[in-house]
Amino acid sequence: MLSVEPIHDRAVIDAVLSDPWVRAKIAQDDREPGYIDHPLVSYHGAYVDGALAGVFIAVQFTRWEVEVHAALLRPAIRHGRDLGRMFLASVFADPEVLRATAYVLGTLPSAANYCRRLGFVDEGVRRSACMVGGVPTDIVVLGLLRSAGSTSVLG
Repeated sequence: MLSVEPIHDRAVIDAVLSDPWVRAKIAQDDREPGYIDHPLVSYHGAYVDGALAGVFIAVQFTRWEVEVHAALLRPAIRHGRDLGRMFLASVFADPEVLRATAYVLGTLPSAANYCRRLGFVDEGVRRSACMVGGVPTDIVVLGLLRSAGSTSVLG
């Protein structure tokens, strides 16, 4: 059984974000993965058969836009699309949210493809927007509009 539910335990969230497999994918030279204590940031646990298998992060960028991130542990990968749809359904449950935006490191084409499979479309590339391992790295910008994605996300 799969579920996505709000999670508030900082230690549990940090444990997922510091998992070596997850950390290797999301760490940047100037930004260590970790809990962000801010009222506009929320965390959602991804559960597989009742066990925590990752976290989704939602940053309320504006009233109309939510920035989304996924940090899934290995047991969640085969269920990633279903878990992602559940998370996005919760994001779009707020009737004011018009779009979700994903910023994906250019070194992670599989993460960008994951977003595309969820209905996101490419909107651009922020060239050399961060450093990973001392190397300037692009960030791919993907967007999902309520009007374009509600059927694929909710249906």
